[in-house]
Amino acid sequence: MNRPHHWLGVALLMLPMTAWSEDEPVVFTATPERCIALHKGQTCYQDIHFRWQTPDIGQYCLVLTLGQRQLMCWDGNAVQQFQYAFEGDKTTSFSLFRDGEALPLAQVKVVVTWIYKAPKQSRSGWRLF
Repeated sequence: MNRPHHWLGVALLMLPMTAWSEDEPVVFTATPERCIALHKGQTCYQDIHFRWQTPDIGQYCLVLTLGQRQLMCWDGNAVQQFQYAFEGDKTTSFSLFRDGEALPLAQVKVVVTWIYKAPKQSRSGWRLF
């Protein structure tokens, strides 16, 4: 077999594989990724800025994973960011879903931390007996 024809055959065999390859991963970020409360157990308040990049075709939704609450939905890459007023006392996950699919395309977590642990009861307090 002639060398140029050999490489042409290899190149033609590679073309269908490119068409069948899976979609590129969806980029999905949350900024900031951490919400800091003063004391353990307190509700943390933070504006979270979500950014993503989805393919041109399809319908997508940003979902608060616990309870599957939809925060917003859009077509294709029409929307690529969202500002969310986070209020929570524990780490919370957010997911991007394509309409009609059960598994998320991407997921991020907003981690809730605190500066001080819950206050301990004083051992030197007054006792009646």
